[in-house]
Amino acid sequence: MSSSGKLAIEGGAPVRREPLPQEWCGAHYMDQEEVDAAVRVCKSKTLFRYYGLDLRNEVSKLEREFASYLGVKHALAVSSGTAALQVSLGALGIGPGDEVLVPGYFWVATVGAVVRAGAIPILVDCDDTFSMDPLDAARKITTRTKAILVVHMGGVIGRIKDLVELARRHELRVIEDCAQACGASQHGVKAGSWGDMAIFSFQMNKHMTSGEGGMVVTNDPRLYDRSFAVHDLGYPRNAAGRLVFDDPATQLWGIGCRMSELTGAVARVQLGKLDRITRAMRFAKNRIKQGLADLFSFREVLDPEGDGGSFLMTVFPAREQSLRFTEALRAEGIVAARDGLYPVHMDQWGLHIYYHVTSLVNKRGISAVSPWELAENRASADVSYAKGACPRLDDLLSRTMLMCVASVLTDKDVDDIITAYRKVGTAIHE
Repeated sequence: MSSSGKLAIEGGAPVRREPLPQEWCGAHYMDQEEVDAAVRVCKSKTLFRYYGLDLRNEVSKLEREFASYLGVKHALAVSSGTAALQVSLGALGIGPGDEVLVPGYFWVATVGAVVRAGAIPILVDCDDTFSMDPLDAARKITTRTKAILVVHMGGVIGRIKDLVELARRHELRVIEDCAQACGASQHGVKAGSWGDMAIFSFQMNKHMTSGEGGMVVTNDPRLYDRSFAVHDLGYPRNAAGRLVFDDPATQLWGIGCRMSELTGAVARVQLGKLDRITRAMRFAKNRIKQGLADLFSFREVLDPEGDGGSFLMTVFPAREQSLRFTEALRAEGIVAARDGLYPVHMDQWGLHIYYHVTSLVNKRGISAVSPWELAENRASADVSYAKGACPRLDDLLSRTMLMCVASVLTDKDVDDIITAYRKVGTAIHE
């Protein structure tokens, strides 16, 4: 279809009338394999990973396969990405008196894990990748800083190499939040294999999914043992599966966030499809960007060939243009199915944006006394999380539109997206 003509928002014919697929990346690829995996576990009558009537070791196999996929030494399966974050912070011993550098563009679970640990999150501004700016991170380091928590939002890895080098100079730990970046890479190095620890989520709208579920990975055997202790009963296990009580460094408190055999079996199937899923999204996203490069500016992606591909972020010169474009594009039929959440203007993107998290802005804890009120955190108590704490991010969010790139877009879907973007973009630029 031609990209010319009267805009649909002004009464013209829309580019398409059929909504686009939603963003459920891995779910779109579910078929009989996942069904068979689930049935296999149910028939065994053993859904707990450590013992039962007929243990199939699905979770243990998933851990080995996931570690091999990433090229790391240890992987620990847990019940969710949120649990994975909590386990990682516990393994690192982060708590009252500590600060953790976090980006302002995240998911609420990221900062929530820091607060629940009793530590203080310190916001770091972004660069044009929308990820943590290493220069601002360097400015935010204090004697209380314990770790840098990097988040690879939307399947794009920012300046992770610079952040790891910064952390090494200051003897800090690096945690990668790869909840939205499973299968992504940068110059051949996979997300999750850069830092000291990394977490993944297998929740419904992730690149691979088992409905819920998560993973903690590390190359450090001591961090693995501590992670295991936190995720289980407070102690690691030996090769025979027996709890180890005599190591003071791993006498902790467990939170019982183990992955079930049912979840593990489904996740194993999805892991086998992961590269196919991310390849489909990356191909569609890069084709869209190439078809629009003369009209639009996009989020900086340092390695387009390693992009996870799940979201396209279009950056405009001014907020008015961005808002108008979003509204007009939706009118052209470029909207996701099932209530049509996407495209969405980014400063309206809910709990992904620091100043929308009221529990953070108002410094709430999980108990009557918040971390900001603890004596150990007195030096960090005055930090602000109100809008303005990350001015560069604030500016970018105010003039950026986010579009999901479904893992099952057809050639026609991609053609329609390009046509509609060009139609609306040409009108707005006139």
